[in-house]
Amino acid sequence: MQLHSNINLIDPKTGQRFPSAPDQSVVLSSSIAGWRSHLTLEVQRLMPMELPEHYIEGHRLIINLGGSVRFGWRTDGRIHEAILPPGGFCLQSNGETNAPFWQDEMTVAAIAIEPVLIETILEDRTPAAVDTFAERRCIADELAYNYVRALASELATPSEPLYAETLSLAFTLHLLNCHSRKAKKPLSPKGKLSAIQLRDVIEIARTQLGAELSLSQLADAAQVSEFYFSRLFKNTTGTAPHQFIQRLRLERSLLLIKTGQLPLSDVAVAVGFFDQAHFTNVFKRAFGMTPRAFAKSL
Repeated sequence: MQLHSNINLIDPKTGQRFPSAPDQSVVLSSSIAGWRSHLTLEVQRLMPMELPEHYIEGHRLIINLGGSVRFGWRTDGRIHEAILPPGGFCLQSNGETNAPFWQDEMTVAAIAIEPVLIETILEDRTPAAVDTFAERRCIADELAYNYVRALASELATPSEPLYAETLSLAFTLHLLNCHSRKAKKPLSPKGKLSAIQLRDVIEIARTQLGAELSLSQLADAAQVSEFYFSRLFKNTTGTAPHQFIQRLRLERSLLLIKTGQLPLSDVAVAVGFFDQAHFTNVFKRAFGMTPRAFAKSL
């Protein structure tokens, strides 16, 4: 299936949107994976080219996933050139102008972060969109690189849907902490969920376990923001939300297999795993045997 870029750029003269990468350049895209994180990630393989001047739509980041690239950009009629190293990245805020070019083939993770995600994290302390991130060109940030590699890996081999959301939130927090311009750093939530909040979260998780649970659903049950929920939940349970949900899925799968309520081929779907292969891998990693081997051992 041919993928098209869903990360848009805006022509400053006409106001028209155009894709950030040509057709056939997009290898992986979160747009077709159903991520609900307000963060779009694409792995793009790009030939040498020059993009026309444009406005950024959504806070924009590219991270080099390959070898060194001769990279440049134009600002105020001046040409700037540098080397984009392996793992190096460029970052701009929503609404800023850009006119990049590169002289080598490159594979990048292209990321657009919707301003609403910043609002979710900073709440009433959110700055003007264009003031969110300091401009970065061809610099290294090992932790950002590791986050993006993990996100790309999750896109290539999906697991628990909550994982992509949680990882996207953690990555955005890192950017705000290390590369913000006027944005205040996110507060670090203290304390834990109350017993009632935790009860309500577990109840919605158990009743909707066979569906794709989102971070916003769980946060709504606790009546806090997604950012606060992720931190407070881990403070309370010692595990991240996606790890907790995965454990519930495994527990229910054990029950279904033991009681023989469903054929093995239907258990993965019934408990909410992405597919049979993912269910088998997670089950084996947790219990040291496949679901089929477990069923035969009963």
